[in-house]
Amino acid sequence: MIPADDAVALLKSGKATRNALLAYGNGRSYGDSCQNGAGMIVDMRPLNRIRAFNAETGVIEAEAGVLLCDIIAHAAPYGFFPAVVPGTQFVTLGGAIANDVHGKNHHRRGTFGCHVESFMLLRSDGQAHYCSATENERQFAATIGGMGLTGLILSASIRLMRVPSLDIVEKVTPFRGLGEFFELAEAADQ
Repeated sequence: MIPADDAVALLKSGKATRNALLAYGNGRSYGDSCQNGAGMIVDMRPLNRIRAFNAETGVIEAEAGVLLCDIIAHAAPYGFFPAVVPGTQFVTLGGAIANDVHGKNHHRRGTFGCHVESFMLLRSDGQAHYCSATENERQFAATIGGMGLTGLILSASIRLMRVPSLDIVEKVTPFRGLGEFFELAEAADQ
């Protein structure tokens, strides 16, 4: 495993061979997704700064190695929270994008990628590309859920959702059988 800064220098100098580098976030993906028998694994965790946060819109810009728990700690006091959080808050921003993670609210909020505004992608040619739904659209679409195969995500901007509180209200509703469960589930989504 090599540090992200070393990988960036290798790519920009042209000394990294094609397909030689694969980003590694915080190792919370299922199925050992960060395997690279053909090259090196790049530790993205040192790229862990939050660069900007707009407390009016909830858009946050951060480096790819920032953990979701750090985004939550930064934005929650302003009433914002990631719209999609997987089973752990200890995934990196870059990993959440590369795996296009989903949460328990998938049927209402979609995947993590639905809330990505833009990102900087370092390609194997050593060039960094700004990608969004309107600029470098094909790289943008291929990178969200692309398992890191399109390049190294260096930083990203995502839209957080406004929340009234971090408290969770639990309501227990007993039911008798699947039919009643599905009726209750449908009514709960209204």
